[in-house]
Amino acid sequence: MGACVEYEEQASLHAAEALEGEEAARFQAHLESCAACQAEVASAREVLGLVALPPQTPVEVRAQEGLGARTLAAWRREQTRRGMGRRALGSLAAVAAVVALMLGPSALERLKAPRPVTAPASVPSASARDDVDAETLAAFEAWAGLDPLEDDGSGYGVDEDLSWDDSDLDGDFDLGETL
Repeated sequence: MGACVEYEEQASLHAAEALEGEEAARFQAHLESCAACQAEVASAREVLGLVALPPQTPVEVRAQEGLGARTLAAWRREQTRRGMGRRALGSLAAVAAVVALMLGPSALERLKAPRPVTAPASVPSASARDDVDAETLAAFEAWAGLDPLEDDGSGYGVDEDLSWDDSDLDGDFDLGETL
């Protein structure tokens, strides 16, 4: 048998100690005369007792006591640190602006000033270098098969087509031959 229909919700609220004022007094008066509502409140208190948290340990009590103050102090430290970073960034920007204002006009003048044109340095020929003696140079040219660049009388002009055809190959050509 459950609680009275009109007091069913109030029985659960009374078991959780959530009723206040006139409503709590009226339900308490009804509870003294109704065994079904007393059983319903006892059952609800038993169920609520199963889901209730255990009492706090002394360590938890101490940790909870100063939680608000520690949280507020940590937040203030963080805000101070952020403010210092913003001030430092603002100071750096101000210094950069002052340097730009001081050096800017002279840098612009240097950019506008005409630059003298210098002739490129000539590249010394291999024979004119002091670090290579004539004997070494001659040995290198002989090894590389270099000949002086002269007109060899072949009759080929610069603009002529020098394409190969099969009649130019006599069959004695060795592909492994070096130059």
